[in-house]
Amino acid sequence: MPDATTTPLAVEHRDAARARILHAARVVLADRGLAATVDDVADAAGVNRRTVFRHFTTRDALFTAAIREGVRRYAQQIPPAPADGDLRAWLLDLLQVTHRLNARNGRVYWELAVLPPEDLSGELAEAAAERRASRKQFASKVTARVWQARGGPGEPPEWLVDAVAVQLSSFCTQSLAGDFGRTPDEVAAVSARVVEAVLVAALPEDGGAVRRGGSGGRP
Repeated sequence: MPDATTTPLAVEHRDAARARILHAARVVLADRGLAATVDDVADAAGVNRRTVFRHFTTRDALFTAAIREGVRRYAQQIPPAPADGDLRAWLLDLLQVTHRLNARNGRVYWELAVLPPEDLSGELAEAAAERRASRKQFASKVTARVWQARGGPGEPPEWLVDAVAVQLSSFCTQSLAGDFGRTPDEVAAVSARVVEAVLVAALPEDGGAVRRGGSGGRP
């Protein structure tokens, strides 16, 4: 909280500077991952090191804040599932947004997914754990929504959640973009077909019309 002598304009300038530094940190982390330095962020933000440390006491505090901000923004941009209507179109839209965001978030999110907690400091380890929990929740919600839309009984099988999680992951984005030159939207189109295929495979054999694809807005 600002003290009584802090003017509204000073607070506005401080908040703008902090936001600028956070944005620069996210850009640098996407490009360089956890090898990034405070100097890299300062250069990208057009400020000096002292200004960075005026807002963030340590390098880890800066990167932790940037990672958390990235996770928050990611969640805000995911399109909500409609109560009814064309869920197939929603799934494709969701996958397009997801793979575009994965491509933009870049290297740091691949590293956070594969580095063991003991290789990270306390703050960064906490941010990595929060990111991982958010991704699991995201995959579970998407799987449950399409499973219910197709009339799947009870909870979706765990392997189906895992399969959907792969299609939502930054590793899927990077693999097809890096090795095959696919755009994020092309990756999304492939992922949508894979999700449909594994969903059909997961449905009970006696699913009847539901297993064969159903009708209307079912994905």
